Amino acid sequence: MTGLGGPARPDRRMTPAPALPPRLTVFAMTGVLVAAGLIVAWMGQRAVALASARPAVAWALDPASNTVTIRLRPGGGPSSRRILARSHLTVSEEGNGKQWTQSRDGGPVGVPVPPGRRTRLMVQVAGPAPFSQTLTVAAPRALRVTASRRDSGGIRVWVSGPLRRRPHESLCGQDEVSFPASREVVVANGALPCRTKLTLTGRDGEQTVVRVALHALPETPLYSFASPARRAIYITVDDGWTPSPQVLAIMRRTQLPVTAFLIERAARRDLPYWRAFASAGGTVGDHTMSHPNLTTLTLGQATAQWGHARRALGQLLGQVPFLGRPPYGAFDPAVQAAAYRGGLKKLVGWSVVVDRKGIHTWDGKRLEPGEIVLLHWVPGLGGQLTRLLKVIHARHLNPEPLTAASFAGTAPQRRSLDGD
Repeated sequence: MTGLGGPARPDRRMTPAPALPPRLTVFAMTGVLVAAGLIVAWMGQRAVALASARPAVAWALDPASNTVTIRLRPGGGPSSRRILARSHLTVSEEGNGKQWTQSRDGGPVGVPVPPGRRTRLMVQVAGPAPFSQTLTVAAPRALRVTASRRDSGGIRVWVSGPLRRRPHESLCGQDEVSFPASREVVVANGALPCRTKLTLTGRDGEQTVVRVALHALPETPLYSFASPARRAIYITVDDGWTPSPQVLAIMRRTQLPVTAFLIERAARRDLPYWRAFASAGGTVGDHTMSHPNLTTLTLGQATAQWGHARRALGQLLGQVPFLGRPPYGAFDPAVQAAAYRGGLKKLVGWSVVVDRKGIHTWDGKRLEPGEIVLLHWVPGLGGQLTRLLKVIHARHLNPEPLTAASFAGTAPQRRSLDGD
């Protein structure tokens, strides 16, 4: 049956899709959430990876030059090197507009900073993982020379801050530097005059440069002959490893003056004998601590050989030597300067050598007044001395002790001698 107005028309409205079953709806929503979670997790992981691969800013202050060196270091992860290669940095000092840019090859940036204050530096890093960082750099106060003074030994300098304790060093080959106090340095005169620069470093790393002009040390003169007045002749015996009771008996019986140039170590080994020798009228001279060739040592080492032995012999035997004899007869201006620094007034060579083969003069002729005779403390010394005394008496010579006056009117020796 039709309604009024004609036959009925079919309803053209969309028929709603049939609703999903509840279980399928839950699955669909879960899939969406999982996908969204995966995307978020991936983005988070990517952000974490990027952050860990981001370069790091490393810096170091050189107090000597008051320069901050800033560089980039790779982060972590497989992409860190690639990110570092595409990154570069720019450094600016807060408040003054100055900028320093990293070199093209990725080298460090050197930024000068003023001493004695804090400086804020802004670091901008451009590249795949850009970021910025602020550095605060505290540079120590500048090291300054506050006073200086020249004396007979060299130059003494005072500075504004404590100095680093360093071993003694040499300038100009022979001149020594020492640090007697935390803010004091002494540059000693050497064997030769010298003009140079001395770099001093404070405990905080600050440096200052001191110009020094050093004088040459005086040289202790060496004599191979002494005064011939009263037909004097001078008997000396070296080393001291084999003390001779016969020599001591001759000295006591005849008041024979003998000068022993003693090695300190030998003196210590037979101390009672050498005390008896000094009591018998013997004169003790300095033959160094251990008998090295002094020309092969530094000025400081040679000074120690002379000075230590001189002080030790004075303490052991009650007479401080003023005479010295360089081992092997080897000497040069540095050895003579070391002797002066060590406290010796005269160095003594020789013109005659006596050994088991006989008496050997410097010119092959007879003994003459003023000769300095060299023997050694060795087995058979007593017999050698007895034969020498016979020749001395036959020549009407008079054994005399070596004193400061013994060298009056005598020319010093200028070239090295051979011997021991």
